[in-house]
Amino acid sequence: MQPASASQQHVSNYFESTAAYWKTLYSDDRLLPTIYQDRHNTALRWIQDLNLGASARILEVGCGAGLITAALARNGYTVDALDSTMAMLRMTRSDAAHQCVQHRIRMYSADVHALPFQADTFDVVIAIGVIPWLHSERLALEQIQRVLKPGGCLLVTADNNARLNRLLDPLSSPVLAPLRLSAKRLLRLCGLWSPASGFQPKRHYPREFNRLIDDCGFEQTKSQSVGFGPFTFLGKKLFTDSIGIRLHRRLQTVASRRGLFPLRWTGTHYLVLATKT
Repeated sequence: MQPASASQQHVSNYFESTAAYWKTLYSDDRLLPTIYQDRHNTALRWIQDLNLGASARILEVGCGAGLITAALARNGYTVDALDSTMAMLRMTRSDAAHQCVQHRIRMYSADVHALPFQADTFDVVIAIGVIPWLHSERLALEQIQRVLKPGGCLLVTADNNARLNRLLDPLSSPVLAPLRLSAKRLLRLCGLWSPASGFQPKRHYPREFNRLIDDCGFEQTKSQSVGFGPFTFLGKKLFTDSIGIRLHRRLQTVASRRGLFPLRWTGTHYLVLATKT
């Protein structure tokens, strides 16, 4: 097993080389970008529902291209934006200047596993799309819990291991995981397959992630999964993006408004709002 610092360096290198992609993802009209945009909009709605005062301290860890940071700054908040990738911070700075909100944003180059802030500093901490890329999600959540004020809010997402499109494809369904593992071992012995190098993003089951949040000193107040698709069979895409988006919208409406179990918990991204206990 690689040292934690080495695995996180893989992550930083990846985001350094793909920073432009993550920015354009939020302006693309295909299915996968649409799902990410819906996650972004859901997060902003949840923050708006908190009815924060203008003086609230907000920290976004893993700010990426700075889209949520800039949106909150436009709404009058002062935001501390933190990322471990300089390319992402440069984009955040550029976008903030373009929108004339740079005076409301403070930027930090740092690691979420070791936050450079005093305890009980922030009213809200946002971690969108961060958890899958960490070598220790528990350590990161403990750091976030430390810097939150008592009663402060955490808005966090995890990549859902129970996503519907994964469950329905035999090549990714957890039911067939033992069979796939045996096949990989056989192919590896024959020299026909080798595991992917570098850091592989993690997925969590909602119940597993809920337990982790509870263990780190939070009490969950709201949760929801977001995003359905792209649907595949044996790894082959079944629908065009236009059809996939319509299907995603229909399933999301059912999951969000009617809370149909288990559809509510089988979206691509699992969002949680929790308070520091």
